[in-house]
This record gives sequence, C-alpha cells and structure tokens, in this order.
Amino acid sequence: MECIFKVREQLEKIWALSESCSVSGTRRNRLVSSMLFVSLNHCDAIQLLSQKKNYSSSYALLRPLFETTFRAIWLHRCATDEQVAKCIETDKWKSAWDLVQEIESHTGNPPIFSKMWDELRHFMHSFTHGGIQNAARQIGDKNYITPNLSNEEVFQLMQKVGLFSWTILGELIDLAEKEELVPMYEELGLSLQAWAINKY
Repeated sequence: MECIFKVREQLEKIWALSESCSVSGTRRNRLVSSMLFVSLNHCDAIQLLSQKKNYSSSYALLRPLFETTFRAIWLHRCATDEQVAKCIETDKWKSAWDLVQEIESHTGNPPIFSKMWDELRHFMHSFTHGGIQNAARQIGDKNYITPNLSNEEVFQLMQKVGLFSWTILGELIDLAEKEELVPMYEELGLSLQAWAINKY
C-alpha cells in the first residue's frame, strides 16, 4: 500500500532532522530525548515490519509506542522536578490514560492522542502479550495462515506511525531549541496531512 511507503519517506526525513538535535544535558532533557528516540525506533520498526507484512509484530509495538511517547511528552511538558526524579528513581509511571489526559489539558492540543488511546486501549494488552486480537488477524480464506488485515486497518496503523513520528520530531526540536528546523517540521506536517488525512 502507498501509505506504507509514504511513512518510510517521512521517517527518513525525520531521522535526518532528529540527528541534528542536541539538547542541554539536564537530567530531565537526557531522559526525555532518549525516550523520544526509543519511540522513534518503535515507529521505524512498525513501518518496516508492515512493509514485510509482519503485522503481528507491528501491532505488538503499538502499546510501547503510545506509552513511551506519552511518558516522554508528559516529562517534557507537565512533570515537576520531583515527579521527574521519582520516575528516574522508581521507574513507576501514571497510566497512559492519565498521562495523555494531563498532556492535552496542559498543552491545549486537540484530544487526538487520547481518542486514539481510548479506541485501542481495550485491545493493546492482547496485541502486545499474544492475545486473541493479534492471533485473529493471522487467518485468511480457507483457514490459511496469512496476514489478514484490511487495507483500512493497515492505513490506520500507518496514520498512527505518521502522526507519532511527526510529533516526536516536534518535541525534539523544542528540546533542542532548533528554531531553524521549524519550517521543515511544518512542511512535513503538511505532507502528512495530504496523504494521511485529506486524501482519505
């Protein structure tokens, strides 16, 4: 599907831009930027796996993508110094639902990510931990073992990767205070809108 290759094109540009982002070395910034890097790796892996039609592993990475990204953005945008220290010392976190609600409330952004999480959260555990939701998508006609996702499901998966990777880049640009990258970031956003939102 064309959308899989559109995401690859976007990711290649995002990797190049993200590698030019150097953040100040505070404990918070090091943690946030490294978590965003993990999230970007999840985006990359989901796209590559989908290109090979390995949708079972793609779906298994959705929950880590959501949770790691929400944690990173919450640390960057919302957390107090005490909360950052506690996360570093205990590796304990608020639920993804609480994090995304707090992020959207704090930033005033539209509730896009909370709607995505709300739609998928009942399936996330099953996707990641070998449950029925992932298994059911691997049986085709006449009971042949084969990936059995509709084009719409594949497109929605790529939409998520496109939106998350673009958002991750925005957070990295902000952390690095690289205002000169904002026009390229905005250009990527317009491209994402064209193939992921307006076209369909």
